[in-house]
Amino acid sequence: MERPNQKRNNTSKPAKFAKPLARAPRRVLARDLENSIISRAISARRVRRVAASLTVGSIALLGILTVVATFSPVLSVQQVTVVGTQRLNPEEISKALAGQIGKPLPLLNQDEIAQSLAGFTLIESFAATALPPNGLQISVSERQALCIIEIEGALWLHDPAGVRIALAQPTDLLPRILITEEPTSSQRFRDSVDVLLALPVELLAQVEVIQANTKDDVQMSLRGSLGQRISWGDSSDAVLKAKVLQALIANNQGATGVTFDVSSPNAPVVRFDNF
Repeated sequence: MERPNQKRNNTSKPAKFAKPLARAPRRVLARDLENSIISRAISARRVRRVAASLTVGSIALLGILTVVATFSPVLSVQQVTVVGTQRLNPEEISKALAGQIGKPLPLLNQDEIAQSLAGFTLIESFAATALPPNGLQISVSERQALCIIEIEGALWLHDPAGVRIALAQPTDLLPRILITEEPTSSQRFRDSVDVLLALPVELLAQVEVIQANTKDDVQMSLRGSLGQRISWGDSSDAVLKAKVLQALIANNQGATGVTFDVSSPNAPVVRFDNF
């Protein structure tokens, strides 16, 4: 028994709380792993589906914009400009291309334009350039005269292909090719042209007459009253022949009745009519 005056000792030591035990890692069950893989696969499919939808939408939008831009009246031909002409009338060429008016610029057809220009024999080549929003520019390269051919008593300018360009004028100091047949089908014309194209510009200007008797026998006469002639031979060694010929002419300036034979350029011969 406790004594009445004796105080009850209620003092007690603080309780010690037990330190929580570390939890063991939860065992990953096969079912949990399977669910995780399925969830990731579903998410990946959703991402791909969204990306595919965006791609298809972008392509469709691009296609619509392309169609609209292609067939829009804003981008159709309303004006044709012709540049590069010398002998031809640019207005006549523009009229020949009237069928291109109203066509969308992206749908211009080079073959159709070429057919429209087929009647202009002086056009050697052309380039069609679209000039947005509604312009079409035709850059023309005309045939350039290389020689003169007499046809039925008239002297005509011709290009290297044998196409007749225009009547020759007294100021047209070009070589005259001596043939009687149609130049476009003449082998003698082609042999003569091969030689003329091989000559330097300054030497070409001195040639008055050229004649290809055969493929291996091309003869030329120089301008002036000196009666100087050239025996060229065939079309081989053209560069060497031209250099040798220039040297022979320079060494025999003022000589009359002379023939410069460069048919064998490594052994050229100068023949005088008086000997």
